[in-house]
Amino acid sequence: MREWNPGRYHDIAAQCRGDETIDRELFAQLLIAEVTEQHQSLPVCGRIQEFEHGPATYLFAERSDDHDDRTLLAIGTPERPDSERESVYQRGFPLPDVVGGRPTDRGHFIPYTAGGLFGPNIFRQDRALNRGWSQEGRGYRRLERLAVSAAVVTRATMFVHPTYIDASDVPAFLAVGVLRGRDLTVQVFRNRFDADSIAPGSDHLAIALAGATDSQVGDLGEETAAIYLGEYEDATNVTMSDSGMPRQDGRQDLDLVAVIDGELTAFEVKTQFLGRRAGTLTRAGNLPRPRMRPPAKPEHGRQASQPYVAARLVGVIDTGDGFDGIDVRVIAVDLKSMLIQQFSVGDDGRPLTPIGKPTDCTNAARQAFNIIVDHRGHL
Repeated sequence: MREWNPGRYHDIAAQCRGDETIDRELFAQLLIAEVTEQHQSLPVCGRIQEFEHGPATYLFAERSDDHDDRTLLAIGTPERPDSERESVYQRGFPLPDVVGGRPTDRGHFIPYTAGGLFGPNIFRQDRALNRGWSQEGRGYRRLERLAVSAAVVTRATMFVHPTYIDASDVPAFLAVGVLRGRDLTVQVFRNRFDADSIAPGSDHLAIALAGATDSQVGDLGEETAAIYLGEYEDATNVTMSDSGMPRQDGRQDLDLVAVIDGELTAFEVKTQFLGRRAGTLTRAGNLPRPRMRPPAKPEHGRQASQPYVAARLVGVIDTGDGFDGIDVRVIAVDLKSMLIQQFSVGDDGRPLTPIGKPTDCTNAARQAFNIIVDHRGHL
């Protein structure tokens, strides 16, 4: 079963629209009826129950054959919680560590801040989505905040309609809607990223990026830069860090060290996708200059400065007496516009000067994505 298009919810709302507002009770009745009819049309559906729990009405399907119990719909009027979060109960909810290689949380269909309780309101939710760590996660949290704030000003209706694609109780998609007066806002979010949840012919890279955390975006940017240097600079990679690995002595290794035209060159890779500058160019047509971290202590040097680089090259070359530095560059990778650009760096880690113009890196990013997925099964 595939997720509903947002237009389907708007069609239901159109049947309930009056002169000044949408009839919230009628909207809830029609949505419950349509979700029930859809579920009953499945070969295995189980017994369906409708009941109230806290500020919401739940449509719940009990176990049938090998299918898990599952909440089919949660819809209600957000309200402020009247008790503290029951963390002991929540910790007792069984939870797999990962689904499709990604960490999960004990999510709430109706958020706790909107009065959501436990039991049928708890489900296995992708952690990046639940905590707002990804592009989709930010949109998900915005809708939750909209529902809570709208309830303070005027009565609003919030619903979450999960879509299941197999016998498990882990939704593949979540349609989240907020109804205020004559306005209905609906967005569908992906909750699973395993192969079974991705339709044939879909753009796997675009799907992965929408659900990626900053760390995953950084991993993809570094791998993209390495492939780009090999293809366009004929570079030979010497070392490459793993941004997902723990730091030693609180220090992250250099992102890339490569040989270009016979010269050893150190690279720092700065990747944009979630930030406000992602997808933008300067007036001169360059990617925005990456921001280098200032030193924790002056003697450590600014990121990409010669002292900073020398301290991280000890495993590659002798940086003792007689070491006079190496060429250092910064690579900006913009995964929103799929552009890449190099910058030269002064000995003190500034200023950054563009080297050439931004270059399309779509193919390199797709190769990098495939390499990472082949290695660990997911981005």
